[in-house]
Amino acid sequence: MSKRTLPLWLRAGKSDADLKKNVECAVVVEPLNENNKPAVPAPAAPEEEPPKRRLRSNYQVEESKQPDLRVEYLPFVSYTGAIEYYTTFQDVAFSCDQMMQWVEQQQEDRPIPIAFDLEWPFSFQTGPGRTALMQLCAAPDRCLLLQLSCLQKLPAALLQLLYHPRVLLHGVNVKNDFRKLARDFPAVSADLLIERCVELGQWYNRLHGTTGIWSLARLVEQVLRQRVSKDKRVRMSKWNVLPLSDDQKLYAAIDVYVGQLLYMKLAERQRQQEDAENSAPEVSPEIERKEN
Repeated sequence: MSKRTLPLWLRAGKSDADLKKNVECAVVVEPLNENNKPAVPAPAAPEEEPPKRRLRSNYQVEESKQPDLRVEYLPFVSYTGAIEYYTTFQDVAFSCDQMMQWVEQQQEDRPIPIAFDLEWPFSFQTGPGRTALMQLCAAPDRCLLLQLSCLQKLPAALLQLLYHPRVLLHGVNVKNDFRKLARDFPAVSADLLIERCVELGQWYNRLHGTTGIWSLARLVEQVLRQRVSKDKRVRMSKWNVLPLSDDQKLYAAIDVYVGQLLYMKLAERQRQQEDAENSAPEVSPEIERKEN
């Protein structure tokens, strides 16, 4: 291959050192391939585009939900018994005294079960309000509603009824209700009430060997094979505003009515288990040795 030289017009009046600098700056020698032809540069790799940000959207695709066939066919709880509603301090005290006399007149030696529940208003801005209503049910045909939102303190007759040695208060998540009542009315001792109460969900687990956490509605479905209406318009209503509507009264009465039915069903289940254990034949020591 012949040596490349610069044209004369570039060489005129310049030294060899200057020509060398010009050659380094001006001449670009392209690389040759095997056929003595300029090599074609490889195409530049495309620059990776930054990942596109996904726009946030409030739209969510709803997943198809299978209908709960186990619950849909169940009938709603119907209550046709008496609902006694008291709003003044004197009326609340009188009604509690009447119930306490009824408890003492019972001839049975066993404790008298009374379903217990509370209602209070709730606000998403301020949270739970002060206890507004107490519900008691000692018989399935009579429910007692005591309006506490208008009371500064609880009547002594009501406290005596709650602490009565023959009274056995019960409910679903009833221990939290006792703590709530004690926070709103300091005269109440939550510890004393908790020691003597029956938690229906835990009782069901002991009888059936389960470990579930039960709500009132689910326990009613499981044990009574009925449904409790939990209409949000009533459940989240203003329980501290007097007077309560008929829907509020019925809702509150049904809560303790089904609680009393649950207690009776679980007590019957426990008696059946105890009878089955007592009636089981005892294995004599001789037969047991032969089997071993």
